[in-house]
Amino acid sequence: MSVDLKILIDDYIDRRDIEEIIFSMGYTKEEKYEGTYLWYNDDFVSTRGCWFSFGYDEAVLYENEDSVVKTVCCTSTNAGRSFDDFQIQLDTIKKVEETFGGIVYTDGELGYFENDLPKLTRTDIACGYSYLTFERNLAMAEQLIEEIDYRVLKYKELGIPPIFEKNFLRNNTLIPFLVSIMESFLKSFLHNYIRTNKEAENLIFKKKDKLPYSVVKELLNKEKTIIEIEIDNYSFQNFNSANKAYTHFIKIDLFKEILLTKIVVDGQELSMISILSELLDKRHKIIHEAELDYTLTKSQMEKYFNCLVLLKGTFKKVFKDKRNMRIDLENEL
Repeated sequence: MSVDLKILIDDYIDRRDIEEIIFSMGYTKEEKYEGTYLWYNDDFVSTRGCWFSFGYDEAVLYENEDSVVKTVCCTSTNAGRSFDDFQIQLDTIKKVEETFGGIVYTDGELGYFENDLPKLTRTDIACGYSYLTFERNLAMAEQLIEEIDYRVLKYKELGIPPIFEKNFLRNNTLIPFLVSIMESFLKSFLHNYIRTNKEAENLIFKKKDKLPYSVVKELLNKEKTIIEIEIDNYSFQNFNSANKAYTHFIKIDLFKEILLTKIVVDGQELSMISILSELLDKRHKIIHEAELDYTLTKSQMEKYFNCLVLLKGTFKKVFKDKRNMRIDLENEL
């Protein structure tokens, strides 16, 4: 839920005096909304930011009575706020109070909140964004899984694509998306880890290889960062390549820690990597050979989907246990 924290001032405070305070704290003016400002640190410090606004001669219910307050300054943060988002909210009200006086007020009560949110690291937040995106992409994909009519198999015998069987086609076109969201997660997670971890980033600079001119040009033209160029050396649809990157930069062996995890499908115990490799193979045939898979029933699609859900959950557990990282932002904040 959102938290509004106000300060009620029994005097008219000039806009320029208010702006002097909040600009010094890092707020920027929101041009679309008069008298509204935003504090947001996009270097993986904020998750929601903090809003500030002010107005004059506002009616406020205070001590069970409606009162007209000459100047009302309000800060607001939303659910999922980071520790720093919430702290700047408290600090802003405190700074205004120290400068102009007034009464700190919220929802009919006086006084400040206590900031009891966990203080996540920049790496927690950066990798948490990748985790959250993966989670939401999976939620979207789940809605598109369809049951198919087994009579669709007759088309295979005739060698004719069942162009009017939308459920069958939807399951097939969903396969590349499932692979893409897995690949994007593995890639962005590693990228954000390196970006916010100096020790991991330094491993790039320790390489003795000379950079080719094309790479130097990309760096000078700011087309790519050194991290993006390094990440491009790995394929995240190839688990051997992805594992090489993860063991080098994070010291996490994807095979031992994650991909060999077992999952039970129709009473049969399978490894995560065997199911994901099967998924990759189907994606390849659909994309590169236009070979539709007539076995993609709802049950088969749910096997792949549930395996990706297991990948997500195993990632969260491994990085919490091995790296003390809290990447599940929706539950941590």
